[in-house]
Amino acid sequence: MFLVVAISFMPTSAFAASKAKMTSYYQVYKTGKTVYAAGAKGIYKVTVKKGKVKKVKMFHYTGHPMGPDSYIYGMKKKGKYLYYVVGSEGMLWSICRKKTSGKGFKLLVNTNSDEFAIKGKKIYYVYTYETDYGDEIATYRVMKLNGKSNKKTSTRVSMTSKRSNTSKYSVIIKEHNGYAKDYLKTPKGTYYLGRVKIDGWD
Repeated sequence: MFLVVAISFMPTSAFAASKAKMTSYYQVYKTGKTVYAAGAKGIYKVTVKKGKVKKVKMFHYTGHPMGPDSYIYGMKKKGKYLYYVVGSEGMLWSICRKKTSGKGFKLLVNTNSDEFAIKGKKIYYVYTYETDYGDEIATYRVMKLNGKSNKKTSTRVSMTSKRSNTSKYSVIIKEHNGYAKDYLKTPKGTYYLGRVKIDGWD
């Protein structure tokens, strides 16, 4: 009887599932003098000085888009790696990581949701499936930062997606003559980054 009474007075939070929370950025992630800018062509690694673009390198090429849009759905830096989600025209997302030096790319997992969160030395992400009755069910999985030891978890994922981690920088994508052109807007002006041919254009 004592055990039953003790449990009844325990706070409800004791039974609540834990959460892995994270904010990711789908256009700009700025760290020091480096800006990771997500455009239609992919992710650019841009070196800036006092708001002026000094150097542009292609960090991750996503391929030919179907329109003037980006397939990058979230970027987050942890340690010496940039973690990000690459989407497609279908319902497939890939959680990837690459060293900030530009080396060591690895596709960590393919999933059907763009939600993920880094917590400590683990990556938590969402995988959804549809029941025979048409209901969509969200399940949660966890893996190491290198993509290994992938398994189910009860920890829920809460990802907030924002345009940029600084209000002074943003990406602009324009369509012109069958190409998607990427620009980085900074406090000192708008700078051309690169272009990519839109799929379907001759």
